[in-house]
Amino acid sequence: MQAKGRSMLYLRTAYGGFVNAATIVQLSPQRGDGTDEITSWVAICGDGKAVALAAYYAVPGRIEKVVDLMPAVAARVVGEHAS
Repeated sequence: MQAKGRSMLYLRTAYGGFVNAATIVQLSPQRGDGTDEITSWVAICGDGKAVALAAYYAVPGRIEKVVDLMPAVAARVVGEHAS
């Protein structure tokens, strides 16, 4: 069941498929070799499945725009990883 006022959102994966944002319980930033730059994100779903997200979401500010549709992921946590 969706929260009132929220629409369903699917995020593109690195492999061209999609994952429902509401199933994501954790986001893990992947960083470039020897740098602090986030090069990609891995989404962990409630069933334990890890899904690499499309490179599109590595651009600063993009993952933050969709985190509100991930009820189990705190926006604060994403912000901490991105800084």
